[in-house]
Amino acid sequence: MTGLQRLWPQQIGNQCLLMLALGAGFGLLAPTKTQLVQPIATVFLQASQIVVMPFLISELIVGFGKLSPGSLKQLAKRGGLALIGLWLTAAAMVVILPLFLPPLVTSEFYHTGLFAVQEREDLLTTYLPDNIFTALASDNFPAVVLFSCALGILLQGAAERDDLLKPLMVIRSVFQKLNKLVVRLIPFGIFALISLNVSRLESSQLIRIQGFFVLCLINFIVLTLLCSITIISLTPLQPVQLWQIVKGPLALTASSANLLIALPMLVSNLQEQLPAALGIDAKDRHSQEIGEELAPLISLGFSLPTLGQVATLIFVPFSAWYVDRNLEPLTTLQMLLSAIPATVSGVKAVVRQELLNLGLPIDLLQLVYVNGEWLYRYEKVLSLEGLVVLAVLVYAQGAGSLRPKPVPALAGLGAAVALTLGLGGASRNVLADALKDSYRNDDRLLALSSTRTDSSPIERQTPWPPAAVTLQAIQRRGVLRAAVQQDALPWAYRNAKGDLVGFDVDLFKSLAKNLGVRLEVREASIKQLETELKRGQLDLVAGGIQNTPNRAIKHELSRSYQPLNLALVVADAKVRELQGGARAAPRRAITLAVTDEHLISYGLEAQIGKSLGDAHRRARVALVPITSNEAFFSAEGQQRFDGLLVPAEAGAGLAVIHPRTTLITPFGRELSSELVLMVGGQDASFRRYLNGWLTREISLGRIQELFNYWILLKS
Repeated sequence: MTGLQRLWPQQIGNQCLLMLALGAGFGLLAPTKTQLVQPIATVFLQASQIVVMPFLISELIVGFGKLSPGSLKQLAKRGGLALIGLWLTAAAMVVILPLFLPPLVTSEFYHTGLFAVQEREDLLTTYLPDNIFTALASDNFPAVVLFSCALGILLQGAAERDDLLKPLMVIRSVFQKLNKLVVRLIPFGIFALISLNVSRLESSQLIRIQGFFVLCLINFIVLTLLCSITIISLTPLQPVQLWQIVKGPLALTASSANLLIALPMLVSNLQEQLPAALGIDAKDRHSQEIGEELAPLISLGFSLPTLGQVATLIFVPFSAWYVDRNLEPLTTLQMLLSAIPATVSGVKAVVRQELLNLGLPIDLLQLVYVNGEWLYRYEKVLSLEGLVVLAVLVYAQGAGSLRPKPVPALAGLGAAVALTLGLGGASRNVLADALKDSYRNDDRLLALSSTRTDSSPIERQTPWPPAAVTLQAIQRRGVLRAAVQQDALPWAYRNAKGDLVGFDVDLFKSLAKNLGVRLEVREASIKQLETELKRGQLDLVAGGIQNTPNRAIKHELSRSYQPLNLALVVADAKVRELQGGARAAPRRAITLAVTDEHLISYGLEAQIGKSLGDAHRRARVALVPITSNEAFFSAEGQQRFDGLLVPAEAGAGLAVIHPRTTLITPFGRELSSELVLMVGGQDASFRRYLNGWLTREISLGRIQELFNYWILLKS
């Protein structure tokens, strides 16, 4: 045996752990090289996925088909009690742990996920699709499990069941052998997967929601302890033996975030090692029959809400804390009653629905995507631990090996309580200190400067004298007379240095450079600028100008250069009433402030009333013009108005500056608008030039660059 062979572990579980460590090291030390192992990760995941589903289908049909009707009833009874116990334990942690979170104030930047539409999953169609082959193709595991279980159960009553079971057992044996071939790839797949994931981690992502990370970490530690104590205090299984069973599937699940592909290894480990660990003769017929129950039991447990899925619902009370609207424990309990059954439809789907039902900002769902790499591992690993508890307890009870030990059980429960209180209290103090004055999004927004490196425009405080507004006149005078409306974040605003910056300011700078003239900019109210534009004192006006019929009648407008979507900025306390979800239309009239009076129309009020209403009636909506955004954010404005109607692309920045408010998108993309420039004079050649230039800027991606910088804050 060579030195390398001696270093290579013989057991698959140890191989998985070794490659887990090596992959993490490779991802940390050589993140730019990890793409070299991407093909290995792809081949491994694809091969595992191909094998697992048919393997488990054959296991379920054969496993249930071989059971007697009486044993099936006992299996359901024993497994049901264990499963309910797991749900209650995870639910208790979801209620208790958020109580340790310290106060926090925050608002987030604009992102495309604000308008993501995800239909609520129908549990009936999830479990009973119209086509089982479609369920197979879409990895609808609950439906496939239910279908396979039904076939196996019906097979029990068939007179010639043995005639069908024999070829099915041969097929199962073939898939078992095929699975063993795939198992040999597992350590290398783990190496590739973990190195890729580690190389993509960003520390800022963890810092951003460290409260959630801490909650999940405490939850994971306590639930892992409770799972271990439950097995050790109720069965003869020793900690070392338990570790031997779970270490391989644990490493595979943690590295791939895919519990499904670890199930065959888990079933195999349990069948091979549980009899000896529990002091049972593996050759005993009764022991073999109980072992055959493990595959269908674990598959059923996986298709129902798992320990990890219930534990992940802690994201919902965390989200309420994140926007400074902590949930009462009773509210969290009510949420769990509806959310736990729906977790089989996926974490993102159920979280989104509960955010809506509780009136929490739907944009918080982005945190699930941002932290998906570790969040899904957290869920899957806890689900694996729950399945191990379920399988070991049911197997031990069926074999008559349950040996309750009160002292270890009480000691373990006491340790779990002490850990929860100790870690929870310590984390609250640490987080309170770390998050003190930690809100910096407003500073980040106000720190932005121009994306254009050329000289800053000359600011003019007084109106220009009237002059011709033609392309030739502008080029002859060598000055582009541009203006932006005040209080037009992020299109035009004052940064922390007092400089006039923004999306439209940079757009003007590019236009002036293209014309070969100097840029001079004036800032004033929109009404004042409209007057000056009519008098020939301005060439162009921008600053978040939206295209409306009323505006088109009064002024010449350029072609549109940026699509917008109307949304609402509301006080945190009013999100639940206005956002939507499972609630009736507001009974009282809703008063919305609007800074652009040209937007106000009966048709728009009716559309908003429909969006804020329910299936039975529209909400009563009144749109009221205000002179500036600050009129809404003032103390008087917060009392008078329920929300500010504004493009979502601008509203996100306003909510960042005023973090006690939230941007919500109850209209989706139904109420759209467009940015335009107001053009002075009547020169057709100037308008053609302007429209042609805007078309080129759009096609070259320069408008998108401005959007990425000023709206998405991507440098």
